[in-house]
Amino acid sequence: MNKSTKKRGTISRFLRYLGKQKKKLLVVLILVVAATLMGLWAPILLGKIIDIIAYDIKNILTTEAIFTPGLEAFGKWIGLLTLLYLSIFILNYIEKYIMSAIAENVALTMRKDLSRKLKRLPLSFYDSMQKGEILSRATNDIEKVAESLREGLGQFITATITLIGAVALMFYIYPLLALVSIAVILSTSGITWLISKKSRIQYSNYQKAIGRINGNIEEAFTGQLVIKAFNHEQQAIDDFEEINQELYQAAYKSQITTFLVPPVARLISSMGYVAVAVISGYSVIQGRLSIGTVQAFIQYLYKSSEPIIEVAYIGNTMQSAIAASKRLFEIMDELDEKQDTISALLTHPKGQVEFSHVRFGYQPGVELMKDVNICLKAGDKVAIVGPTGAGKTTLVNLLMRFYDIQAGVIQIDGIDIRKLSRHNLRANFGMVLQDAWLFNGSVRDNIAYSNPNISDDKVIAAAHAARADYFIRTLPNGYQTVVNEDGTNFSQGQKQLLTIARVILADPAILILDEATSSVDTRTELEIQMAMDNLMKGRTSFIIAHRLSTIRNADLIMVMNHGCIIEQGNHEQLITKKGFYADLYNSQFNEN
Repeated sequence: MNKSTKKRGTISRFLRYLGKQKKKLLVVLILVVAATLMGLWAPILLGKIIDIIAYDIKNILTTEAIFTPGLEAFGKWIGLLTLLYLSIFILNYIEKYIMSAIAENVALTMRKDLSRKLKRLPLSFYDSMQKGEILSRATNDIEKVAESLREGLGQFITATITLIGAVALMFYIYPLLALVSIAVILSTSGITWLISKKSRIQYSNYQKAIGRINGNIEEAFTGQLVIKAFNHEQQAIDDFEEINQELYQAAYKSQITTFLVPPVARLISSMGYVAVAVISGYSVIQGRLSIGTVQAFIQYLYKSSEPIIEVAYIGNTMQSAIAASKRLFEIMDELDEKQDTISALLTHPKGQVEFSHVRFGYQPGVELMKDVNICLKAGDKVAIVGPTGAGKTTLVNLLMRFYDIQAGVIQIDGIDIRKLSRHNLRANFGMVLQDAWLFNGSVRDNIAYSNPNISDDKVIAAAHAARADYFIRTLPNGYQTVVNEDGTNFSQGQKQLLTIARVILADPAILILDEATSSVDTRTELEIQMAMDNLMKGRTSFIIAHRLSTIRNADLIMVMNHGCIIEQGNHEQLITKKGFYADLYNSQFNEN
């Protein structure tokens, strides 16, 4: 698909959002047309007033009269002109008010659509795009669209109607002068089109640069501790300066082309005014035109040249909106997570898990897992160990259908997980991850995340089981203590205990513990370990761990390397084998 086709597609999709506001747009169109026609009538009224004044001054000078009947009509015309300008003001105010509502409704609909889309996207999308980039498209890009509609659409309609009406009236007043004016208009239009054409690429680059700088800022803020720990501040500043300079250049180039249009267009218009002044002056002397008519013609020339400048400026603004819309539609065009084919329901799970000849790769043609086979009984405590990148986390991601396998079958209680809805499948899992995630809310709400309406007694019971109740009660407001947005008012161990309490309250059939104790001290690890022991009772549990001392009592230990299960057995069996696991286990103790 070429660029022009993509652009037409973006514009048509953008117009569909506007189409949802067609009733309000119709009202705006009526108001704009009415205000514009009144504005086109104003020079005629002003011309009549000037002709009355000129006529009466001539009479006063020739007849020495103090008052003439023409001056009686002067007040009426002035009153009518004042009423006309007041009406234009009122119509323009109402039009701007409605246009603002249209712009905000379009932005609201876009945000809703984007929010729904983000919920339908697979995990692979979030793995491949920066959080700051997504945030930029959801905020800055959509706001740019709303801003362009607020400031541009009504103005564009006004400029177009004004241009057409002014040219028609110029031909009506004096065709010869109108031909001169047309030459001015065409010259101005050609120059502004050439300048605007060059600005399109710069506006697209500008929106991309904003996305990159937002991504950089988000990374820098979330990784501030690491940046300081590695004395990486200067490098972080340099990286930001480089992206910031790219943003500056894109913004500068896009704006310079925009602001080049008015002076160039007005220079051409000024030359046109000179030609009109010479021709109209000669016509007045010959008596073919009145002074009032000349004044009206010059106003119409102004009204026909200024809209071209406005249209060029609005066009550049709309280019920015189109570039922003394109970035939004890129997300909207991402493939949704594969739809569920539901033919079964997991109601009372026991926790039996089986992998049969499973094959999987993140990239087409590149397999990470080859012929993986696992058979687990309900209630088994399974440890998954292996070097970094061996496929341990991938295994549980496949089990929860964050990714779909390319071949083979994964079953829970004998049911192929692809026959279950993702909601039904994931409702039977509980996860405790290495990075404990808490949201900005009370401790109670964080624990009750899976069931906000559950009783306080059950929340407290879950906290007791997770060995978190004691420290919660020492907090200033107990269970109502508010967790900071980034959870900095809790230690890593405390956050981990709260997430364990959350999982206990959810009461899942299958547990996944992914390096849940790797970032805490030994004493806190013992607390968390005891909490996890409570959590794992009677449940099938998958434990991903690098500290092999924590999984010695597992019913089954699976050793993975390069996506394959290379050894299976309990601790004693694997140590006796003196294979990969034994080397890994002994190396940890030798290091200690």
